Parts: sequence; C-alpha cells; structure tokens
Amino acid sequence: MLKEIKFHHIGKIVPLAEIKADPATKYAKIYDMYSLDRQNKLGIPIELHAFGPNSSLDPIIQTQPHVAFITNDVQAAIADEKIIMPLYQPFAGYQTAMILVDGQPIELIETTLSEREIWGDGIFKDSILYPQD
Repeated sequence: MLKEIKFHHIGKIVPLAEIKADPATKYAKIYDMYSLDRQNKLGIPIELHAFGPNSSLDPIIQTQPHVAFITNDVQAAIADEKIIMPLYQPFAGYQTAMILVDGQPIELIETTLSEREIWGDGIFKDSILYPQD
C-alpha cells in the first residue's frame, strides 16, 4: 500500500475527432496516441487521450479513464501490482507507469518537475514521447 500519494490528473478517453484539430494536441508516435491538456471548471487537470489503430498500449488504457497520482517512489508503488504500462521515462525528470487496481487503471508518477514544466507547452519537447521531426 502506498504511503505517500497526491492526486495529479484524470485521463479521459475521447474520440480522435474531438481533439485532433486543436493546435495544442500533442501526438506521441511511439504509442499512436493523441493528448490534449485541459482543466475542467473546478480547475482539475484533465488529459484527453485518443488512440490511433497502431497503438501498442494495453486495451484497458485505450478504453477506460484513469486517475494519476504523484508518488515519491514509483518503483516501490508498482511492486507486486498488475502492471499495464511498464515504468518508463518519457522525458527527463519524469517517470511513469500504470497499474490496475480493482479493475481501475491508475497512473503513478515520480517527478522532480514543477506543474508548470509538466503541463501545456512544457519541457517534454524533443523527448522519446514527443520527438522533434
């Protein structure tokens, strides 16, 4: 059981047509995944995700919303859990993995980055997730 977690965001699956035309939508070729950062009217961060036909991510990730939490030790947090997205570092200072807890996808994040660096037009440019063309 995790001793220290803090809510980070909700990931919501949407049809590609809903976000593809938005200039702020990011495309991760590595996962054939489109993402758009938003906040709802309560100020809660929401990541809208859509997937292309070649996505290699677990079908649960592609079809169910997830909740994401920051933890101080992501490796310990995923130990002995059902992993549906292995731990990886999409960009410097940010590690993430997804587990399945009671049928609910949960993203766990360990990061040294500020929220300003993570969201919107953050430092993730030219990373393995969003490489420069």
